[in-house]
Amino acid sequence: MRLSKTVLALTLAFVAGAATAWAQSAENLPSVQEVLGRFVEVSGGRNALLHYKSMTMRGHYQVPARNLDLEGASYTKDGKMLQEIIYPDGKELSGYDGHTAWDLDRKGVVSIHKGDEIKTIARDADMYYHLHVMQYFKTMKVVDVREFNGRPCYHLKGVNNWGRLNEQFYDKENGLLLGYAFNTAWRGGRGDATVTFEDYTNFGGVLMPAKNTSRDGDALSIFLITSVTYDDVDDAVFVLPDAVRKVQAADKTGRNPAR
Repeated sequence: MRLSKTVLALTLAFVAGAATAWAQSAENLPSVQEVLGRFVEVSGGRNALLHYKSMTMRGHYQVPARNLDLEGASYTKDGKMLQEIIYPDGKELSGYDGHTAWDLDRKGVVSIHKGDEIKTIARDADMYYHLHVMQYFKTMKVVDVREFNGRPCYHLKGVNNWGRLNEQFYDKENGLLLGYAFNTAWRGGRGDATVTFEDYTNFGGVLMPAKNTSRDGDALSIFLITSVTYDDVDDAVFVLPDAVRKVQAADKTGRNPAR
């Protein structure tokens, strides 16, 4: 059960980029770079995250419909990521080592992602996403001011490099990123989805949303961040588990074992 674009990942990216001048008039919308640059400034500035080489986030993963409240963690470094959710009877893991994107459930069942799914996971593993947002997009434009989660926001609409529509919402008043809207049907999801960012908190000089709410169709999950620490992730964290390596090897030989 992957911590939403998401959640983590998406949380991982609140931090870097080039500062730009902010300009706005009653008649004109700001440019994409002005909106992105303002967010960088208000969330701590370019140097705040560039000071760090890795990040560990811990918190609680909640699924209200299933009455779940579980401990979770995410580790990122050098474009790699590992996420874990701890259940009473074991862990569910998701990872990306720079090449292979995989999931491992509590029963030992492995899923290995293919095609454009790997690109989305690689983006989520980018600790410095906001330093180069536009490297992930073919096009992006500020289209209007629209309410999102009860706040007037600059509404950015873009098409990413793998051809998927992605919408972003930045608070018109304070410049903070309040959420994303996208569609997950192409990768087996439920369709229209959003991630909402709230309760921005200073973690080591970087403002991050301590509450991340993900909606995928009628499915709702929440990740509440309790701590963020830096420069404490060992490279060994990203080594593929034996179960993943076995499935990967079987795929290469064409044996396709049951997963």
